[in-house]
Amino acid sequence: MKKIILNEKGRTTTANESAVPSNLIDPTTGLYTFSHHMPELHHILTTQKALGMFYIDASELGKIEYDYGHEIYSKILQDVVNAINDLKGSLIRNDDILTIRHIHDELFLLFLSSHRPEYQNFLKIENLRTIMQRFLHALNAQIFKITFPFTKKILKVDIGYAYAVHNPLLSTERTVYRLMDQAKSSAAINGERFIVEITENLKEIIMDENLQTHYQPIVSLNDGSIFAYEALSRGPRGTPMESPLMLFGVADKANLSFELDRLCRKKAIQNVVGLAPHQKLFVNVFPTTLHDPEFKGDNLQQLLNSSNLSGENIVFEITERVAIENYGIFQKEQEYYERLGFHLAVDDIGTGYGSLEAIANLRPKFVKIDISLIRDIDKSTVKQELLKAICDIGKKVNAQVLAEGIETQNELDAVRAMRVDYAQGYLLAKPAPDLLAKDKKFKLTA
Repeated sequence: MKKIILNEKGRTTTANESAVPSNLIDPTTGLYTFSHHMPELHHILTTQKALGMFYIDASELGKIEYDYGHEIYSKILQDVVNAINDLKGSLIRNDDILTIRHIHDELFLLFLSSHRPEYQNFLKIENLRTIMQRFLHALNAQIFKITFPFTKKILKVDIGYAYAVHNPLLSTERTVYRLMDQAKSSAAINGERFIVEITENLKEIIMDENLQTHYQPIVSLNDGSIFAYEALSRGPRGTPMESPLMLFGVADKANLSFELDRLCRKKAIQNVVGLAPHQKLFVNVFPTTLHDPEFKGDNLQQLLNSSNLSGENIVFEITERVAIENYGIFQKEQEYYERLGFHLAVDDIGTGYGSLEAIANLRPKFVKIDISLIRDIDKSTVKQELLKAICDIGKKVNAQVLAEGIETQNELDAVRAMRVDYAQGYLLAKPAPDLLAKDKKFKLTA
């Protein structure tokens, strides 16, 4: 294969591009169409007496083009190609041939170039299936990271596999086309199977209660003391589900959000050790949590007793992005928990009109400023004015203001200057399984 490079205009090219017709090079990804690789495919087919391939259908990602336009979507497709290439040398071989079906397409073809030493015959279906499944899960974990900033839903690629046995009576071209058709059918089946697999995997996590909880300090901007911790859930270590983005994305797609939320809430309270009586624990919950009959009465008291906590220690953190359809019903449940000492925080403030609606209707004890408003706030007078306005609203409803996502000293200085009450972020401390010393104080100035 010829090495793809960028020319002075940033477009992909090769040293001998002039010899390659433009209809054989995809302008978005810089990949050759499979037709360009026919001589190599013919060589593999005739010398190895077989040719295997993976068919990678990325068409589901096309939703992003409808929402954000072709320029952003082109960048997404480039990132997909980079993600595939990053797996070379581990899950796939460096000399496997990655191509695109047609220019301006979302269908990628990965032709398997040579024998795998770990397999006596790697083209046996069971071996191809094993390679494909490892490749599928690793690639889709990367796809989720690539697409999450644009959609909070799980988007995936479907991967099919097939191999053809050399027949000297058939042309290589028609053999490859038939191979593509077989792998395409396999991709459709595997796409459905993948959803079933990750759904069953999540069910096992929930049934086995196989979650970790990390705790990130929430620091008083008055004296640097630890006011509270936010509980953050993680899936099983060393798996794609360890990422909370993947974990909750799968739950949303599998209609298991409520079940996962219940487990995260339970583990957050059970796992906390060493919380001081005056400190609080912020627990992310869906609005439906407050309607859960098993999170009331004796069951609730037993859970709190297991960690020597009371309602005064717990703050329910409701994200602004999760709609509350009926504020009247929600407020009745809110009053029940407030009588037990629980407090309410509204998260993601600053991301939309729903922020103000939630503050007005719920009158929370805390409002958490979204990271998008905090990022580089020291450089943006617009963000500063928005934060001032939110702080004013908070004071009017007797809510304290918390800035999350603090990563630089300048950001910390800016929110302190605007008299924000509390802050959390990597500049102060990263989430960890264990709590810090109760009397620890953070240095707030450079």
